[in-house]
Amino acid sequence: MTPRRAGTDERAGLQRPVIWLVVLVVAAAAAGSVVYFADDVRRDVPDSEFVLDFDSETATVTVEHAGGQAITDRTTKNLTLVFDDASAGTTSRVMWVSDVGGPIERGSGYPVETGDSLSVDDPTVDSNGDENVLDADGSVGFAFDSGDRVRVVWTGSRFGGSVRTVTLANATIG
Repeated sequence: MTPRRAGTDERAGLQRPVIWLVVLVVAAAAAGSVVYFADDVRRDVPDSEFVLDFDSETATVTVEHAGGQAITDRTTKNLTLVFDDASAGTTSRVMWVSDVGGPIERGSGYPVETGDSLSVDDPTVDSNGDENVLDADGSVGFAFDSGDRVRVVWTGSRFGGSVRTVTLANATIG
């Protein structure tokens, strides 16, 4: 029988490789799950809902944040309403919120949360009778007609990703 020194264990030679194997398997599983579930865990665009409504009497389009994630300054460069005049083939943009230039690139009007809305009118209707056709939060340079389109367009980068421009909602007027 060979003498054993105090404090040594014959199993230590076997346990060390097993521990490293377990650590390696756990690390590989974590890395694999990040790759596999990346789209679900890290969405590139906000998961927000918008409702678009047209009031033909006042010639006003109202867009309301109807739920989901808030549009925050941290990840958003701008949130824009894009109006397509079907008859003329032109486009008009109304900025809802936008970052300003400079070293910190922060804007005002954030966050856009559930219940927040922006109304846009065309310049042909004075809906409140004050002899000023600009009665809403913003205006476009054409009269709204059936077939015109409006889109809610988000531009930004989430979680350090690349800058993307995505349509979050769209509707046809009329």
